[in-house]
Amino acid sequence: MPCRLNILIIGDIIGRAGRRALEEHLPRLIDKYSIDFTVANGENLASGFGLNRKTADEVFSLGVDVLTNGNHCWDQREFLLLCDEDDRFVRPMNFSSHAPGRGWTVLETAAGHKIAVINLIGQIFMGPWDCPFAAADRALEEIPDDVSAIVVDMHAEATSEKMGMGWYLNGRVSCVYGTHTHVPTCDETIMPGGTAYQSDIGMTASYQSIIGMKVEGALKRMVERLPQRFEAVERGASIFATVVTIDTSTRRATNIQRIHIPPA
Repeated sequence: MPCRLNILIIGDIIGRAGRRALEEHLPRLIDKYSIDFTVANGENLASGFGLNRKTADEVFSLGVDVLTNGNHCWDQREFLLLCDEDDRFVRPMNFSSHAPGRGWTVLETAAGHKIAVINLIGQIFMGPWDCPFAAADRALEEIPDDVSAIVVDMHAEATSEKMGMGWYLNGRVSCVYGTHTHVPTCDETIMPGGTAYQSDIGMTASYQSIIGMKVEGALKRMVERLPQRFEAVERGASIFATVVTIDTSTRRATNIQRIHIPPA
């Protein structure tokens, strides 16, 4: 087997616009960067709120291998059953012990490398979840030793908490990256222990929006402070993603590169 892995990481995919952008560009991205494995955050796939079988199958068919989640995990009730049926779905490891599904998964690449994906959710401005640091330790104890890479989606609001997780797992996993804010950061780096890190991958959605939602409704709620339905923008999505190259003999990252594909 080759000793180098290229893993493509896609942040929050927002509704139809995000799915259309992936349909247009993802197969070419996989070829261009010789991608071995693709992980994406899918908690906004279905009209910006949760995911269901139809929207998940749509992105799986394009080349996504694993879908992580976050605070919108249960917005589509169908997912309560779906997440137990398919090991391509993960939800935050530090959800309640009563939550269905799994907080980590292991899948193989076409060449036979085993990739572990861990999903965590932050506590700052996010809700009363269990400790993500303890959950990360627990996941690492449970994951088999024969994996070639371990990547961690830290779905969190505060960059400080994401950075804290990066340093906490430095040298113990291949990559820690953030999702949730829908805004890409340019702080990609490889930490001293060989762990690749980026505070937020950014969303695959329309940036002529307020974090993927139509400006009118989102702004009305901010100004008037009254309930207002959010609607996802359905066209004109940009893709923000990151490629991490990993040495499978050490599980350490050797390169990290941001990707931006603007709308046509």
